[in-house]
Order: sequence, then C-alpha cells, then structure tokens
Amino acid sequence: MGLQVQTTPTSQYQLESVERALRVLDCFSEETPELRLVDIGRMLGISKVQALRLASTLEANGFLSRDPRTKYYRLGLRLFQLGMIVQQQSDLQRIAHPFLHELVVKTGETARLMVPHPLGPTCLDLVESPRQFRVFGKLGGPRPWHAGTSTKLLLAYQPEEKQDEVLAGSLVQFTSETTTDPALLREQMEQIRRDGFHVSSNDIEEGGTAIAAPIFDRSGEVAGAISVSGPTDRIVATGIELVLRLVRASAGDVSRSLGHFSSSDGHLGESLRSQLWEP
Repeated sequence: MGLQVQTTPTSQYQLESVERALRVLDCFSEETPELRLVDIGRMLGISKVQALRLASTLEANGFLSRDPRTKYYRLGLRLFQLGMIVQQQSDLQRIAHPFLHELVVKTGETARLMVPHPLGPTCLDLVESPRQFRVFGKLGGPRPWHAGTSTKLLLAYQPEEKQDEVLAGSLVQFTSETTTDPALLREQMEQIRRDGFHVSSNDIEEGGTAIAAPIFDRSGEVAGAISVSGPTDRIVATGIELVLRLVRASAGDVSRSLGHFSSSDGHLGESLRSQLWEP
C-alpha cells in the first residue's frame, strides 16, 4: 500500500559538478588516506584552483576535513555518519527478514519493513502474500509521510521539526479517508505514540487494511516499522487483534536484536494477552 515511485537514472540527468565531487572522494583509499590539493588535482586531471573549489565545498559540508597544520585533506565525519546509517539499515534488513517471512506464513498477507528517510519513508524489505488477490508492495521510495500505516507511524516518532515540515507541505488526498488536516494528523500521531502501533484502512488505497508497529534501536530512536497489510475483509476475518499481536511481537524481537530493551515491550492489553496465552 502506498505510492510506487520509479526512477530510471540516465546520463542526461548527471551533473558534472556532482560527479567531480564524488571523484574527489574516490581519490582517498587505505593507501592514500590523506591528500594535498596538488595530489587531488593531479589524480583528477584538474587545476589546483578547481581542486580547491571542490575540496572546500566538500569540507564545508563535512565530507572532507583539513589539517590546518599539514594542509592535508582526509575523509570527513559526515561520511562516517552516512556509513553508519547504511550499516544499520543493512543489519536491520538482515535481522528483520526472517520475521517478515514468518508473518506472511502466519497471516497469509504481505509483510513490509519501512524505514525513515529524509525524502520520505522507504520500503527496505518485503515479503508478499502468496495469495492471488493481495496487496502488492514495492521496494524503495519515497512514500508520503502522512498517508499509509507504516509511514504515518514513522512520522509519529520523528522530531517535532520534521513533523512540522511535513504538515506544512502538500498533503495529497489519496482516498476519501486520507487525513489531510494537520491538526487531525497531530492528534493521530499522539495516539500512535500512546498505543505503540497503528491500524488503518482505506488510507492510501481503497479496500486495504494495514497494521504496523515501530522498531527501536539501542538508543531508543525509531529505526523502522514492520507491517502486515491485506484486503480488509481478510484481515478482519483473521482477527485484527491477532495480527496486531504478531506484528508487535515481531517488531519487539527485531528491536531487541538491535539492542533496544524496554519495560513496555510486549504490552498488548488484556484482550491480546488472552490470545497470546491460548494453547
């Protein structure tokens, strides 16, 4: 459920200045972790002035750092931060995938792993329902923050500045039940944080229902969301509370695998606990 955005990069969209900046970063290696401007210029076949412009821009944005004493450049902290994000997402996908598969086996519906991204929530992994009539998924993004179950849940756990940015932007009406009122969206996000999950129907596609729960990392920040989605009549027939229990249990297991532990883990309420303890 959600937007399906497909992009096909071609050479006509490549920017020479960006390509040159990326080539500057490629000059650094284990053998050459530090370089002077003259070294960069020689390796790229550009003048020292051009090398200075590129290196200064990269330094200003944290992608390079310069030793004021030796004048040598080295890779900056921003690259390390981005690398940690890539590593975390790689670990998250690896850890979560078996749980997605198990959810599909137990519910018969499509299971997804969504992660927050500055441009919009992104589907990092999915396992589709084996049934012929199902909710189709697609890897990648970005998806709208305000519409959809996992996406709205992720927005609920974003910093207030990010929420303000999203709510001040264009809120597309996908169905008659898509919420586009910023005040109402804020109320929904508060409810999501209180509940620790989100259930919605017909929010971005008619006839579909999805149930999502957050994944937290060791620092307590939301790292992603696990969801199960399918035709509303089948989700209701299976039992929303039962699917919710399974989704929350999977999200909790993935969170603990990432190093997150909370006294509220697995708090499902009495009706769900009764199902959990049934033989």
